[in-house]
Amino acid sequence: MSKQTFVMTPKNYPRPLEVIGGHAAMRVSGEAAIGSELFLKEGSRGSTLPRHRRPSELAATKTFRRMIHRPQEDVRSWYELHRRNGATTVVVWATYLELLLMLVLLVLLPFDTVQVEGRCRLIKPLNFTMSMAMYLATVVILLDYLRASMWWKKVIGSGVSICILTAITCITMQAARGTTSHFNNSTPFDSAVSSVMDIVDPLNVVFVLVLLIFALQGKYDVSRSSQLGIAFGLFLFLAGSAIGGVMVAQGQSVVGVAPEGPGLPVVNWSTTGGDFRVAHFLGIHALQILPIAGWLIDRLKGLPRRAKPTAVVAVSAGYVLLMAFVFMQAMNGVPLVRIPHAIG
Repeated sequence: MSKQTFVMTPKNYPRPLEVIGGHAAMRVSGEAAIGSELFLKEGSRGSTLPRHRRPSELAATKTFRRMIHRPQEDVRSWYELHRRNGATTVVVWATYLELLLMLVLLVLLPFDTVQVEGRCRLIKPLNFTMSMAMYLATVVILLDYLRASMWWKKVIGSGVSICILTAITCITMQAARGTTSHFNNSTPFDSAVSSVMDIVDPLNVVFVLVLLIFALQGKYDVSRSSQLGIAFGLFLFLAGSAIGGVMVAQGQSVVGVAPEGPGLPVVNWSTTGGDFRVAHFLGIHALQILPIAGWLIDRLKGLPRRAKPTAVVAVSAGYVLLMAFVFMQAMNGVPLVRIPHAIG
C-alpha cells in the first residue's frame, strides 16, 4: 500500500474567520508532513480590523479607570481594617436596626393617614432614621481609623449607640401614638419622653467631643487633609447640637410663627418664619460632608500636597459661613424659602 500525505480542511466555519498567519501541521504518516502558516482570528465581519482608538479617548479611559480604582482601593483598605477591629460591633448592629426601621416605615408610609402638625406622622421618624443611620455609619468609620485603645473605642461606640437607639425609640413611639416627640409637655408621659430625649442628646454630644479631642491630637490614621475634614466636621456637629439646645431652650424650632405653620415638604422647615432646623441640619451633617471633602481634596492630582490642607480649611470656612448665615436668618424670623401657602 502506498503512503500519501493529505490535508483535511474544514469547509464550514461557524463565523467568518480572518486568516492573518499562523502555523498548523497535520501528520498522517510517519514519513511526510505538511506545514502552513495560519493564524485564525475570529472577527465580527470577516477581515475587519479592530477600531483604532484616538489618544484622547485612551487618556480619558485611563483617567476614568484611575478615578474608580483609587476609591475602590480605599474601600477595600477600610474593610480590611474594619474586619480586624472588633470594637465597632455594637455600632454596626445599631446601624442595621436603624436601616431596618427605615424600611418598615417606608413600607407603612403609603398606607398611613394619621397626621401630626399637618403632615404624615411617619415622616419625622423616617427622616430621623435616615439621619441617624448615616451618623452611626460615620462613627463606625471614625472608630476604625482611630488610634486609641479598644476600651475607648468600645465606650464611645456603645455610648453613641445607646443614645441614638433611645432617641429613635422615643420619636417612633410618639409618632405611633399620634403626637409629637420634641417640645411636648401636654401630659406627664409626654413630658417624661421629652425629658429622656433632652438627656440622651447632650450625652451623645459628650462622646462626639471625645472624638473631636482625638482629632485635634491627630489620632486618626488618615492623611492630613482628611484629618482636618474630620476635625471640622466634628466641631460643626457640636455647633449644630448647640443650635438644638437653643431650640430646646425656647421650646420650639421656629421664630415668629406658630410651630404648626406651613413648611417645606419632607423636612417641614417653616416657609413663613425663621427655622433653626436648617442650621441644625447643616451642622449635624457636616460630620459626613467635610470629612468626605477632605478625602476628595487629598485625592486631587493637580493640587500640590502643601495646598491640600489649605483647601480643606477654605471649604470648611465656607461651610461655617453658610451655617452662620442660615442661623442668623432664622434668628431674624426669615424662612429659608418663603412660600406663604406651602403644604407641610
